[in-house]
Amino acid sequence: MENAEERAYRLIINEILSGVYHPGDFLLELDIAAQMEMSRTPVSRALSRLVAEGFLKKMPKKGCYIPIPTPKDAELVFTARQVAEGEATALAAANVTEEDILTLESIVAQDKYIMDAGDKERWAKINEAFHLSIAKLCNNPYIEKWAKNMFWHSNVYIFYFDGFYKPSDIVIEHQTPAQHREIIAAIKERDVKKARSAMKRHIYTTYTKLLLPQGIEKN
Repeated sequence: MENAEERAYRLIINEILSGVYHPGDFLLELDIAAQMEMSRTPVSRALSRLVAEGFLKKMPKKGCYIPIPTPKDAELVFTARQVAEGEATALAAANVTEEDILTLESIVAQDKYIMDAGDKERWAKINEAFHLSIAKLCNNPYIEKWAKNMFWHSNVYIFYFDGFYKPSDIVIEHQTPAQHREIIAAIKERDVKKARSAMKRHIYTTYTKLLLPQGIEKN
């Protein structure tokens, strides 16, 4: 069972990713504690973690705020995500059980239907479940934590740039469902090299398809 700090940490991330808070917004400790019906201490610790992990920045005497994403930051985060999730996927391929494979396949079975329906919010949850499930299967808590952090961090950029440069009701058609199946196939074969490569290629595709074509140039 997660403690109050962990719950506050996860709830704040969820609200950042769902657009409750926007880049430039300050996250006020007292308001968040009241909203979450908990004391200020776990909220303060959660905010400090988010500052340390780069989700937030802290301004003296004003508090924590969400920094404005830049294309260069997005490039760096997606590169780090390729390394973290690529290695997590390779380890998952080495450790996976038949039950684990069935779990991943049940998640991916929903991919294309939800994407075709244009339900961005539901698809984001399925996509997160897929990636974080693989991270957990690596059986290395340090790599799992790094992979989770990079996944959440990259989604800040996806939601910001995707919503800023395109109508919010459009879901870009790209290779995600097919690439998810390719990743599972490599894991199922216990092919460590192929699994690592498939995940890294998938993350690079996400970066190029969602960010670069919309006039977001690297600088």
